[in-house]
Parts: sequence; C-alpha cells; structure tokens
Amino acid sequence: MNVSPSNVTDVKLECRRIDECLGTCEAYSQLKVMNEQEALPAYACADYLAYADAMDGFLAQASTANSEPIDPECRVRMVEWCFQVIDFAKLGRETVSLAMSLLDRYLSTACADAREVILSRQKYQLASMTVLFLAIKMSEKTLVNASVFAELSRGSYTATDILSMENSILQALKWRVNGPTTHSFLRYYAKLSSEVEDLSLVTKYSLTDLCIFQLDLSVGDYFFCQKKPSSIAIAALMNAVQSSPEISIMESEQFTKTMQQICEVDLYSPEIQSVMSRLRMLLNNNGVEIKLHNKQTCSLQRRMSPVCIIGMPNTVSDASMTDHSDF
Repeated sequence: MNVSPSNVTDVKLECRRIDECLGTCEAYSQLKVMNEQEALPAYACADYLAYADAMDGFLAQASTANSEPIDPECRVRMVEWCFQVIDFAKLGRETVSLAMSLLDRYLSTACADAREVILSRQKYQLASMTVLFLAIKMSEKTLVNASVFAELSRGSYTATDILSMENSILQALKWRVNGPTTHSFLRYYAKLSSEVEDLSLVTKYSLTDLCIFQLDLSVGDYFFCQKKPSSIAIAALMNAVQSSPEISIMESEQFTKTMQQICEVDLYSPEIQSVMSRLRMLLNNNGVEIKLHNKQTCSLQRRMSPVCIIGMPNTVSDASMTDHSDF
C-alpha cells in the first residue's frame, strides 16, 4: 500500500485503519503489557562495569590480592561459550539471550553477592554458567541438572556451587525471571506488522533471518546492556526492512510509519538510530554488509557464535571459551 505524503486525508484514513486493526488485536494488547513490564525498575540494567572499573583502581591502590574485576572481554568469552553449549545441544539460541539478560539484571542489583561476582572473574564465570543452566530449565524442554554443568566446568565448580549461585540470583531478582526479551518483542512486531502490511512470505522469512541474526549479535555486546529489549528488536527489524532489496523505498517509509504507531515510539529518535547503527556495525564486523535504501542484496552468513568484535569499544576479537578458567 502506497500513501502519498502530500495527501493528508489519505494519511489520516490510513492511520485510522491501523488504529482500528490494532484495537481489536489481542497481540497488540499483549505487546502493551510487555512494554509496561520492561519499563519497571526491576527489569532495568545498570552500567555495572563502571563499578568494576572504579573498584579496579581502588583494589590496585590497596594491593588487594585474589580480586580481579570483570571487563567486557569476560562477558564476550562467556557469551561465546554459552552459544557453543547451546549449538552443541541443539537448543534455541534465544536461551542465551535470556541467560545474559538474567546475568545483567543480577549484576545490576545492590546484592552483596552480585558485587562480589563483579569483582571476581572466577565467580563471574560461575554466575554465567548458572544463568545458562537456569535459562535452559525455564525455556527448553530438555531436562538438565546441575551436575551436567559441573562436568562442563571441568571440575572448576560443583553442582552445589551452581545451585548456591542459582539461589543467589533468584533471591536478588526476587524471582522476576520472565521479563520480555528481544526475541519476544520481535515476534510480536512481526505478527502485528504482517496484519497491517502486505509483505510476501519470502520477504517475511528473509527479514526474520536477518533480524534474529542481529539479535544474536547484540547479546555479546555490552553496549546493549542498558538498552530496552523493545528498542533492540525494532531497530533490528527496521534495519532489515530498510535494507531489503524486495522492498521499495516508499514501502519502507510506509512500513516505518506503521511501526511507529505499533511501537508508539519515534523511530527517528537518536536512541533508536544509535541502536540501528550499532547493529549494522555488528553485521559488518561479522561479514554482513547492509546498505539502507539500496537495492543490492546482502550476504547473510551466520557464524556459530556471533559476537561483535572488531574496532568497537567494549568488545574484543574472536573470544572463544575453549578453556573456561582462562580469561
């Protein structure tokens, strides 16, 4: 459907049509609940690495032994390891996104145990393994127990260590472990947009692949820690739409207007644009170059464990957790 920007009457009619469609859509009501949930303080993340940096300087001056605060490289390595475990077990990659969301929120709390994790790479490694263990129990049909993860640690941790850390995480989060994720927002955006936009199935599936790849990439980048999952999801979708060779510039602009009504956010705001730009940089660093409003196709080649790495702040190059104890 094409709407002329100069035709105000048609624009108003189109907006009214979309409003009416959304007003009777159950998915839209669920999306609004998810938006309200992610806006709650309990689901927000803080810049916990700033605390690590501050304490690093203090500990260095105090010559404190056996304390080594975490940094972005630690996070990248554990994300890599989580993806490798998930891929080997043939589980859903969204599980890693859920796990890291739990970890980021846990480290954002004022819990004393969480502060200790920030200041100890060994404990951070244990916490990272534990949130993956927890996420698998929450979202996968596969049965898993703590002893399996103890074996994966190559003797570094026991099942008791993992269960103790799990209890600490659950208590710190007050059992609020089912917050909306980037993937859940993307599913609702895709469902709602398909009900008000006329896109072919081929295009939809193509967009979904590129969107999910961006979401996988975002998991390993600390830049996104404090960003709302909804912002990351809509930014990934807009990147996919605006770079698709199967969608005209006019169709892309109309799609943007539709999504602004669905999301109730300004997609041209600096916040959303910065997230879109960061995601495009991640794609480029992983061998996928996209050009907005360009009809050239982009090559989508997924790595086993996508992590944003080259030439970017707060990231490192090709970190692989072949040895769990080596940060």
